[in-house]
Amino acid sequence: MRYPVPGAIGVVVLILGCQTTTEPTGVPEAVPVAKQPPAKLVGGFAWATATPESQGMCGSVKVLGCTKTLQQVWNGISAAMYNTKSFVVIRNDKVIYFRGGTLAYHVFSASKAFLGAPTLVHAMNSCGVRLEDYAKKWLEHGEGARWSTDYPWTDITIEHLATHTSGICSPSSTSAVCSDEHPGWLAAFQRSKSGGAKYAYPNDLFTLLRAQAEQNREPPASPGSVFEYTDIGHILLNYAVQKACGQKLTDIYEQYIKQSGMGLPVNTPLISTDGGQQFNQASGIAKWKGLDGAAMLRLAARLGIWDNKNVEPVRYWHRLTKITGNIPAAAAEARSPIYVNNSTNMWTLSANHRKLSLETFGHGGNYSNMFFIDPLTSTMVVRQGENNVVGGSFLTKNGCSPGWTGTSPNCTPGTDYSNNWNDRVNQPGPRLKVMEPLQEAFFFPPPFCRMVSAGSSTVDNESDVYTTPMDATSVDLVAEITVNPREGAGSSKVDRVQFYKETGTAPPELIGTGTLVPGSSPAQYQLSYSAESHGAAGDTETYFASCIAKSTQNGAKKVPSYSEPVRVMRL
Repeated sequence: MRYPVPGAIGVVVLILGCQTTTEPTGVPEAVPVAKQPPAKLVGGFAWATATPESQGMCGSVKVLGCTKTLQQVWNGISAAMYNTKSFVVIRNDKVIYFRGGTLAYHVFSASKAFLGAPTLVHAMNSCGVRLEDYAKKWLEHGEGARWSTDYPWTDITIEHLATHTSGICSPSSTSAVCSDEHPGWLAAFQRSKSGGAKYAYPNDLFTLLRAQAEQNREPPASPGSVFEYTDIGHILLNYAVQKACGQKLTDIYEQYIKQSGMGLPVNTPLISTDGGQQFNQASGIAKWKGLDGAAMLRLAARLGIWDNKNVEPVRYWHRLTKITGNIPAAAAEARSPIYVNNSTNMWTLSANHRKLSLETFGHGGNYSNMFFIDPLTSTMVVRQGENNVVGGSFLTKNGCSPGWTGTSPNCTPGTDYSNNWNDRVNQPGPRLKVMEPLQEAFFFPPPFCRMVSAGSSTVDNESDVYTTPMDATSVDLVAEITVNPREGAGSSKVDRVQFYKETGTAPPELIGTGTLVPGSSPAQYQLSYSAESHGAAGDTETYFASCIAKSTQNGAKKVPSYSEPVRVMRL
């Protein structure tokens, strides 16, 4: 049976990977390599540190199946022409490679993932917002009257805004249709998106967009039928969230989302709208520290479970991160609501680079920032960059792209995009420079790891808390391990599946090694954990699995992967 917890708010993460005698990999204690020492555990999450090799990756020397090292990945993006600010690799909650600076840098559109996504989750849980709702419910008042009367505005939903399928024009659109009713509105958008007193109501960003934003087709394309990435749709989503909740995005984030081990954005735009209200937008501008952005993605990948609590319900996080059942026009572009995912092998195009799962998701920013996490292998990569020192994208080697000020007044349009990794279509630069080489740095493909049963109930991505049967003497857990799932058998085999309990007040505790479920395929391992050891009746604890594969050539070489966690209540 399942016991959903309505609206559980408050939460923070797993204190995984601290250097203890219960290190899941079975290797000696790793030597810290991160540039920032982890905070001392005092009842909240903190990143641990470890060597790449302890987590199954090659740091500077190739072993087994590594065809690249993390040092080589860094060498490939650290040249001055790329203006890389920071590069971080995290596995199993351990920072295993960190190069570059530790300041807060512009993340551009990645703010959608860090501030836009979690505040939408909160609005879905607490403010009456559903993805299926028509956006007009929050946009039709005052200057936005057409949202209740004119097609296609009447038919645009919150999910259309979140998935870039609303049909609203992109700021970069050159179509005459995008300025036929309100010439100059796109330029006004660019000027007003940073907020400030000069662009206060009624000249603020939100009022402008509700009144003047235009469709990208004539006749109008049906909402949901065409994908066109546009900051404007996301900003209107931000407005709907704030209107529904009556708070700024930053206030929602700080009061309901941020937990121990998570940081705050810097310089989020403040916009005076609707005659005095102050709101934010999450399409860009703000700065984030790399590990703070990583922590936000960690929360999303764990479906809101943090320090043995639910930070907003599991089902809402799943709605934003799932890779199936999304609007077809968005799914074809490998997008769930807000996040980019790997459902079309965007980040694993060639067979030799298929180490990460199709469930990998995250967000980029202005073609120079990457924040991606794979929930099935517990692997995260962060690359921060500012190709333009004043924040513009598409800075060319011999000038600036039209539409950006660059290093004005001495910047003119150029044609050589090599310092943007030639990144103009389908993310080739980040893929070729970061994601594919990163996957080559594994000893062998990491095992895919997921919890499939908790407290005798199937894990469904809907329940916040699972329950044991009444008077049960054990908490029953089952995890699934898939070894070498994308490249054929032969390089590795199952070593073991271990189970951990995390309480939020101490490092995760190893509670036992699972036993194989006879006849299971993919292989499942089960553990019956003493109910008494779990805690008293009514106690809820968080559990996760560590799936470990070992090399068929050298059994001492192992690659662990943490699963997403589940919470279980003893009845």
